[in-house]
Amino acid sequence: MILQLFKNQRPTTLGLLVLISFALWSFSFAHTDVLSSADGSSLFDWLLHLIEGIPLIKALAAVALLIVQAIMINNIIIENQLISTRTYIPSLIYIVLMSSTPELLTFYPGLIGNFFFILMLNRLFRTYRDESSNAKIFDAGLYLGLASTVHFSFILMLAFGWLTLAILRSFSWRDSIVLMLGTLVPYCFIFTYFYAFDDILNLKEHFSFFADTRVYQEVNLTYNYTPLMFMFTGLLIIAAKTVFLEWRIGAIKVKKLLSTLTIFSAFSLLLPLILSGLDISFYAALAIPLSIYLSNYFINTNKKVAAEVAFLLLLSSIVYLHIVTL
Repeated sequence: MILQLFKNQRPTTLGLLVLISFALWSFSFAHTDVLSSADGSSLFDWLLHLIEGIPLIKALAAVALLIVQAIMINNIIIENQLISTRTYIPSLIYIVLMSSTPELLTFYPGLIGNFFFILMLNRLFRTYRDESSNAKIFDAGLYLGLASTVHFSFILMLAFGWLTLAILRSFSWRDSIVLMLGTLVPYCFIFTYFYAFDDILNLKEHFSFFADTRVYQEVNLTYNYTPLMFMFTGLLIIAAKTVFLEWRIGAIKVKKLLSTLTIFSAFSLLLPLILSGLDISFYAALAIPLSIYLSNYFINTNKKVAAEVAFLLLLSSIVYLHIVTL
C-alpha cells in the first residue's frame, strides 16, 4: 500500500516522493502554458522573464520548488510534534494536494508564495515561549514581505501574523511592530532601486491587488471535478475530527499551533473570495495546513486499510481529472 511506503524517513522514501512528484506533473507537459509574461515589477514577473523561452523549465522549476516545500513542511511538523511519528506522509500529502488540479500544474505566484509562507510559519512557531525572539519575528515579517513581492495581495497575511503572535506569545505592540518592520524591508530596497533609476512613477504597478495582466488562472469547476471534490470533502471532514481530538488531548503548544493553522486556513480561504474570487495564488496556500490535517488522520487512524483505500481513491480521482482534461 502507498501510505505504508512513506511511514519512514529512509533515503529511498525520499526518492519515491520525487518519482510521485514527476509522475503527477507529467500531465503538465500535455497542457499549453497559459501563464503570460506580465510586464510588471513583481518578483514573479522577474522570475518569469528569467526562465522564459527555455523548454520545460517552468515545469521542472515548479516540481523542484514543490519537493523542497514538501520536505520543509515535513521538518516543521516533526520539529513541533504536530504528528506522533517520523514519516514522509505530510510531504506526500502536500505534493498530492499541490498537484491535484490541472490549474496547479504550472509555474504560478502561489507556488512561490507558499515557499515564503512556510518559512514564515517556521519562524513564528519558534517564538513560542522564547523571550528573546525579536529576530525570529523580524525574519517572519521579512518572509511575508518577500511573499508580497511575488503578488502584492499576499501582504494581507500580515493580519494573520499579528493574530499568530497574540496566540503564541500573548499580544504585544512591540512584537507587532517588529513583524511589520520586517515586512517593509523588501520595499525599502524596491523603493531605493526605482528611485536610483529615476523610475519611481512605475512603482505603482507593484502595489495592486488586481493586476492588469492576471498571472494566475481561475478554476472552472466542471463535472469532471466531482470525484475529486467528493473524496476531498469526505477526507477533510474525517481529518477535522481527528485534528479536533488531537487538539483536545495534545500539549498546550500543539493546541496553539493547531489554532494558528486553523486561522491560516481561514485567511487562505476567505481572502481570495474578498479580493477576486477563485484566485489560485491564494488557494494554493490551503495545501499547507490541509496537508497537516490529512496527515494526522492517515497516521493516527486505527483503520489502516480504510485509510489506504481512501488515499488510493483520492489519488485515482486526481489522475482521472488530469486525464480527462488533457
